[in-house]
Amino acid sequence: MRIGVDLRSLEGGAQHRGIGRYASELLYSLSEIDQVNEYVFFTSAPKAKTPDLKLHGRFKYSNAAGRGDGLRGVKYIRILYITPRPISIDKYNLDVFFHIDTSQPLQTRKTPIVSVVYDLIPYIYKDLYQHVHLGGYTPGHLIGYSRMRLKWRVMEGWLQRYKKDARIISISEHTKKDLLNYVPGINAKKVIVIPLAAGKLPQIDKNSKDAMEKLGLKQFLFYVGGADPRKGLVNLASTLEKVWEEFPDTQIVFAGKEINNTEVPEAVKLHKTIANLSKPKQVRLIGFVSDGELAWLYKNAVAFVFPSRYEGFGLPILEAMQAGCPVITYDNSSLPEVAGKGAMVLKDGLPMNKAICKLLGDSELRRKLIVNGKKQAAKFTWQYTAEQTLQVLESAAKEKS
Repeated sequence: MRIGVDLRSLEGGAQHRGIGRYASELLYSLSEIDQVNEYVFFTSAPKAKTPDLKLHGRFKYSNAAGRGDGLRGVKYIRILYITPRPISIDKYNLDVFFHIDTSQPLQTRKTPIVSVVYDLIPYIYKDLYQHVHLGGYTPGHLIGYSRMRLKWRVMEGWLQRYKKDARIISISEHTKKDLLNYVPGINAKKVIVIPLAAGKLPQIDKNSKDAMEKLGLKQFLFYVGGADPRKGLVNLASTLEKVWEEFPDTQIVFAGKEINNTEVPEAVKLHKTIANLSKPKQVRLIGFVSDGELAWLYKNAVAFVFPSRYEGFGLPILEAMQAGCPVITYDNSSLPEVAGKGAMVLKDGLPMNKAICKLLGDSELRRKLIVNGKKQAAKFTWQYTAEQTLQVLESAAKEKS
């Protein structure tokens, strides 16, 4: 069987972010379990920078490329482009094509497509995500605003592509439910839920340890992730005053590449909220962290707090549980599927301060959460994800023949 795989979402340094990380982990696991089928990796152009996937030596694969992105690579002109050029795949004699990112267009009349749906956040929170923070009236910002409005119309079309696919892999039951709700006409039987897994974090190296110890952290809470409104970070920061009434020395660390980005409106709100707290110095906004630093933070935090109001899967809470860090989160969207009985799962929107204080004052509760969290995390493995994905690809290919 010849399986085409779209790697365009891994180009340009995106291997360790979002879809890129999913693809990298999944392909590595596929290379361990499948030495029979032949894979064809597609990039946007012959000279596109592709990641080092570190695949198994007996894994069979070759490379193919599209026509390139033309002016997309030219500074100032590339901002006018909405989507990449489509890749025509029928001429490669594929039995099935694995479409990891549906925003990357394809041209096909006969090749079965297996696509992946991660979440429908842009559609569920459409009004929220169409807000554009211009930050000034430069030509670039004005073009960006017009481009964003056009992009939303393009994104609406992305959802309709799922109707044509032979199979659809959903990363959670909740995302499957959303897809069937927002795209009427999709056969529910062709949507298969295959959860993600948490990649193994590296050993904590000396540089990571030294960098984190310089922060002077003692008893601290930890958050890592994005900084958009649904993440609930401003509300979390506002509840710290009540935590400090009972545990005045408690610190909190906010990590993630958006946390200190002044072009992200919610990050700006977070900084302003923290500046007005009674103990702003007990809040650390450290931005991007390496995997080694992330491992240190999970290991040493009193708890991982994840106040998100919606997630397609919620990978950070899985990472935290696997690393032995107690988790506090909400019962919305896919989060209960991932957390199971391994976390403190609160009613959606409930202030977290009471749960935080309960955990800070009860070492036995913290110990139980660590044990239960590791048990829950062990249910999710990349080997299982790879095995289930391969079965879906094979079933879609059989329908063609």
